[in-house]
Amino acid sequence: MIQWFDAPPEAGAFQRKMNPPNPTQLEESSATQPGRAERVPGAAPEPHPPGVAAPPGVAIDDLIYDLRLGVGSSDGYYAETARFADTLLAETERRAAALIDPYIRHVLDFLCEAERSRGEYCLDLLTLGLTLRRYAGAAESTPRWAVRLSRELYWLRRGSHWAKPAADLARALVGRYFLVPKIGRKPREGRWTPDRLPTLIDWLQATGEFEQETRRLNNWRSFLSTLPHQQATRWMEVALELFDWFERQAASALGAYTHGVQAFLAGEYARRGLREDQIFCGRQPVEYHLAMVAAEIMNRGLREGFQRARRKVVLLPACMRGSHAETCQAIVRGGDILCSACDPDCAVNRLSTRMSELGAEVYLVPHARGFSRSLDRWQHEPDTGVTAVACLLNILAGGYEMRARRIPSQCVLLDYPGCEKHWRRDAIPTRVNEKRLVRILEFPRRP
Repeated sequence: MIQWFDAPPEAGAFQRKMNPPNPTQLEESSATQPGRAERVPGAAPEPHPPGVAAPPGVAIDDLIYDLRLGVGSSDGYYAETARFADTLLAETERRAAALIDPYIRHVLDFLCEAERSRGEYCLDLLTLGLTLRRYAGAAESTPRWAVRLSRELYWLRRGSHWAKPAADLARALVGRYFLVPKIGRKPREGRWTPDRLPTLIDWLQATGEFEQETRRLNNWRSFLSTLPHQQATRWMEVALELFDWFERQAASALGAYTHGVQAFLAGEYARRGLREDQIFCGRQPVEYHLAMVAAEIMNRGLREGFQRARRKVVLLPACMRGSHAETCQAIVRGGDILCSACDPDCAVNRLSTRMSELGAEVYLVPHARGFSRSLDRWQHEPDTGVTAVACLLNILAGGYEMRARRIPSQCVLLDYPGCEKHWRRDAIPTRVNEKRLVRILEFPRRP
């Protein structure tokens, strides 16, 4: 029997009603797992303890993030993230319940979006705070011509396969010299008012890396425009205050899992030349932490629809093959990529076999664009539930996209990233918590 963690006392009835604890949470708590001590709030993130296994030939500190911290398994990570998500939602209610209620009504009634869980609307407020704090200064100080050029190049690369290499090189140049150096810069003086949002939204769209975030910000721009100027300004300040609280608390609760981010940014990332993924790979630890809690909260909101789906599909990233990709004999059938079981040591082979035993179909996804294309078919099959496995910085965008397409879904994080496209010079096989995948697929459908 799967036991649910109770929400903390401050979460109250709201938390239990709107975001019931995740049935895939594992029973172990961080305080009772061997080799794992209770972390004191506000303390510095603990380093990787001894005894945690890395892939063969890979140092622990070379991993950008690692969810298996302390016990060689990511079970504890999922329990800890669920608890922190409860705390975040309770804190958001305490600070902004009077804002969330009319915002939901506006999004549903005026913008005509499909209904989401209350926790996901709370995430919208946190996203507003993050983008204001991290990128508003860059948006206000980047030359307008550079923003327009970057946006046009992004649409060119999406619309033309042949123009993509040249467009990516041009985007890398514009990003390197005009966009990236301004990230984190303090914005101009003055109060945060809704009329500053269009500049931020334009900048985020021009990078091509924040499609889902810009949708959330457009919602806020629409809603805040309906409020008196002073009230709208105050709520934007509340979003910033919530983000500042989140950044501090998440660093304490989740910072140990992202131990390698700063080392990566100061090392491998800083030594790179021109690359079109420099904004994507240059994210700070707090953005990883937001993706962690967002995956948990979105899974809660999507769980009921997923449980009702009769057919189950699992999407695995191609990076799980690691060096086995060189000899991979995967079967390409139309737009599908299927494991041929050519290598008994390949993680994709093992997972495909295990998932098939549970009645789920398994497909390989080569990259983020391939993920979007793979969703086209499931969007028109409402009785199909999709479980997507992805790395931290892709999981939030993927979850939002599946939600927008009304696909019954769940998301599971890779325990650590290992692809050479973004994170490493040499690919290593990534892995996922197989126990969590199994529990998601085995959990009984609700009547």
